[in-house]
Amino acid sequence: MFVPTGVPYIPSYMDLTNGPEPCVVCGDAATGYHYRCMTCEGCKGFFRRTIQKNLQYHCKWSKNCIIDKSTRNQCQECRFQKCIRIGMATDLVLNERQRTAKRKLIEDNRERRKTEEVRTKIRIEDCEPDQLSEQDRCLIGEICMAYEATRLKVNNDRIQMPNCDSGDDNRTAELEAWQQLSEVMTPSIVKVVEFAKGVPGFIQLNVDDQILLLKSCCMEIMCLRAACRYDPTNQTLFLPSGLTIHKGALYQGSLGVLVEPIFEFATGLSKLELDETEIALLAAVLLMQSDRSGLMEAEKVEKLQDAILGAYKRYIAENRPHQPVHWAKVLMKVTDLRTISTRHAERVLCVRLDSTGEIPPLFLEMFGETGKS
Repeated sequence: MFVPTGVPYIPSYMDLTNGPEPCVVCGDAATGYHYRCMTCEGCKGFFRRTIQKNLQYHCKWSKNCIIDKSTRNQCQECRFQKCIRIGMATDLVLNERQRTAKRKLIEDNRERRKTEEVRTKIRIEDCEPDQLSEQDRCLIGEICMAYEATRLKVNNDRIQMPNCDSGDDNRTAELEAWQQLSEVMTPSIVKVVEFAKGVPGFIQLNVDDQILLLKSCCMEIMCLRAACRYDPTNQTLFLPSGLTIHKGALYQGSLGVLVEPIFEFATGLSKLELDETEIALLAAVLLMQSDRSGLMEAEKVEKLQDAILGAYKRYIAENRPHQPVHWAKVLMKVTDLRTISTRHAERVLCVRLDSTGEIPPLFLEMFGETGKS
C-alpha cells in the first residue's frame, strides 16, 4: 500500500475515519489483533477463558447457530467453533506458568527502563557545568545541618539482639527481637520527620504531599542510617539504642529476611566510602522522589529533587574529580533502598498472614505504607 512521504502509517484497526473495524467473530467493534485475528474484547476474553480453563460446550440446536453481536452469548459452542474457523490460535493463549513468566518479564523490563531513565538523566546532566554555585553550597549546607541535627545519640551500652535459631524458645526470642526493633524505630521516625522539615522547600509543599513523601521514604532513610553504622570487619550493625545485630543471627527467623538485605546494602555502601555530606544529600534525594504514587503536586517535588540532584552531582565532580563513575554508583543506591523497602513490605505481609499478631503495629504501618509507594 502506498503511503505518501511524511504521512505516518496508521494500522487499519486504529484508523477510525470510516468507523471501527468489525470483530470477525461477532461483528462488534474490534480493538485489535488478538490470537491472530481482528476481534473485540468480548470475543478475545471468551476465547482465552475457554482455552485456559479447558471448557467444554454443547449446542442445544443444530450446531449451526448465527453468531453476531446480539446472539454471541446464546450458544458458546458455536461461538467457540467460529473462533477456531476464522483462525484464532489456541497455541497463543498463555497458561498459568507462561502468564507468571510474562508478568515477571514485564516487571523486569519496567525496572530496566527505570535504570535507563537514571542513566539518561546522568547523560543529560553531564552537559551541565561541574562547578558548585553559591546556591548549591547554601542548599548543601542546610541539608547537612538538618541531617547532623537529627542524628540519634548513640548509647554505648551494647544490647545483643536475641538469636532466633531453631529451638523451643525460638518464637519467644523472635517476638522479643520484633519488639526491640520496634522500640529502635520509634525515635528514628521522629528524627526523619525533623530532618525532612530542615530540607529547603519541604515545608512549603502541599501538606498531603509532605505526609506521603515522609511515609514513602521513612524506612529508606532509616535503612540508610543503619547501614552507615555497619562494621564490615565484624559484619555487625550498631544501632543508636545500643542494639547490636550480627549478620546471620536472625537467619532462621522471619525477622531475618528483613534484616539480611540491610546487611547486603550496608556492605555495598561501605565500599563507596561516602563522606558525611554525601550521606546527608543521599537522604535528601530519598525524601524528594517526584515519582511517588499519589503526589498532588509532583512538579513542585521534581523541581526540588532536580536542585538537590544537581548540587549533589556537582559536589561529587568537585570533590572526586578522578572518580567519573562514582555519581552513577550513588544513584543506584537510591534504587537499591527503594527495592529493599518494597520487598520489606511484601515480607511483612507474608509474616503477618502466617503469624497473626506477632508483628508490632508500628511495623505494619510503616512497611504497609512503604509498599504502596
